[in-house]
Amino acid sequence: MDESGRADLPGISIIIVGDMEHTVENPIITIITVVLNARMNLEKTIQSVAGQDYGNVEYLVIDGGSTDGSVDVIRQYSPVISRWISEKDDGIYSAMNKGVQIATGEWVCFLNAGDVFVNSGIISQVAKAISEQADVIYGNILVYKKADELVERIAQSPRNSHRMYFCHQSAFVRLDLLRQYPFDEKHKLSADLKFFKQCRNNNIRFMQLNFPIVIYDRSGISNTNRELGLRDNLSVIKETDRGWEKYKFLLRLYFVIYWRKLTAKQ
Repeated sequence: MDESGRADLPGISIIIVGDMEHTVENPIITIITVVLNARMNLEKTIQSVAGQDYGNVEYLVIDGGSTDGSVDVIRQYSPVISRWISEKDDGIYSAMNKGVQIATGEWVCFLNAGDVFVNSGIISQVAKAISEQADVIYGNILVYKKADELVERIAQSPRNSHRMYFCHQSAFVRLDLLRQYPFDEKHKLSADLKFFKQCRNNNIRFMQLNFPIVIYDRSGISNTNRELGLRDNLSVIKETDRGWEKYKFLLRLYFVIYWRKLTAKQ
């Protein structure tokens, strides 16, 4: 490692910026951004994290071997990035697991390329709401209805469901929980649904915040490949749910898939 703090390993580029201190009142919160060939969206996400007024943020960027100049953007902003990796991976959840393994914060939030926090004080606001009685904390999101019109999408109360009832990017999860239940990489679009179902099935404590946390970018793969995502949800439910609830969720999803095809033909 040279004086700039850079460590060069075979196939991996890593930037390390100063150590932070864990405190009860001011926990380290790790933000992880995964990216692959999203240069145009990545910069605004990095700027959003860098602009937070919370002083104990660890920021990790996990790049999947981009060839569009995303790595140039990462290098440009390396002073505000705690660590970054650029190498080929096996998909978004592989990258997320990789970020979890090098994270040091007590809490983790995944903010993908294109997503931004609603304002510069939102992590401070979440940090004040953190409770020792919670393991997963989540809130609402804002989405663009039109080019210049933001609308708030309200998360649902903690429950079991056939789909995500809150946006993953609005969630802060304890690091030890993410290591206990790594994202199942065979699920290319719904491993986060499986993770949160596993949490609920094991009595992990959820806490809902009634304010928006991120402005969500709807151009991600789970939105542009909606039917594939629904079918991956089916696979997750078959693995994690039992009894009448399982069949209720499966019937709902089969109906949604059928209805989407029917309306598409019309």
